[in-house]
Amino acid sequence: MSLSSSFTDFSLAELFQLIDQGRKSGCLTVCTLPDLHAPGSKSHYYYIWFRQGRVVAATNSLNGQGLSYKIIQRGWANQQVIEQLCPETSLATPLGLLLKTHGVLSAEQLNLLFASQLQQVRELFAIQKGVFKLDSKAAVPLQEMTGLSLRTIEVALMAVRALKDWKVLADVLPDASSGITSITHNKPQIHLHPLEWQVWEFANGTVSLSAIASQLNQPIAIIQQAAFRLMLVGLVEEIPLAESTLNLNDYPMDFNSLNSSVSQFQKSKQLEPHKISTSFLQNLVGFLKSKA
Repeated sequence: MSLSSSFTDFSLAELFQLIDQGRKSGCLTVCTLPDLHAPGSKSHYYYIWFRQGRVVAATNSLNGQGLSYKIIQRGWANQQVIEQLCPETSLATPLGLLLKTHGVLSAEQLNLLFASQLQQVRELFAIQKGVFKLDSKAAVPLQEMTGLSLRTIEVALMAVRALKDWKVLADVLPDASSGITSITHNKPQIHLHPLEWQVWEFANGTVSLSAIASQLNQPIAIIQQAAFRLMLVGLVEEIPLAESTLNLNDYPMDFNSLNSSVSQFQKSKQLEPHKISTSFLQNLVGFLKSKA
């Protein structure tokens, strides 16, 4: 399978959803387009590898040195040690896992290395101008792998939550007059944020997103974004509503708990860009630990 398109036709979030649902393997090449209004602006390439619908590695070059560079840069090993213990010609195990087996890296260091790879992926979700190619026949480079992996849809969810500018996804957000309905009979197994849980409670196909926003005392854009995240992970789908006459008093809310959740959510949205990056890494490393 080979799929090529641009981000004007297909968002990265939608692409990750496709990869997750189809349990795809291979390499996704992303090329950012230069800004014509910025002198010296150039295209940049990024590569993300998948195995059975899980992200296993990410780098910005194909020289096979991306992971080694991160290790050396942090002072955890030098090039000579890496080459002696893990000669590229006979590498049969992910580089990170092999170095951990030899006692060069700890489990914590592997988590940090993989988190830094996923942070590169997160940054790509803000791209508004770019093209991509998904090649399902591409081999996964063991020298770029830590040995850790994460389900593609969970990577996408983390990235979308951290998104500052939603213009890139404006065309795929659910309409304010639409409702959402659950497409699963089971309680969500994926970790949801407080506001996402609140919106999930209204996923019965009878309440418009604008009415939900009014009930939760939130801007409609915030509710649309939360609903989109629920759609992204396959929990709900958007349905058109002719005209809702539902009395929202039938849905009593615990406002003490809600105000606390909303306050926490709003504070997180106000973080400075460099603080968001640090928070993302901390949360991701914690998440990876819980998966271990």
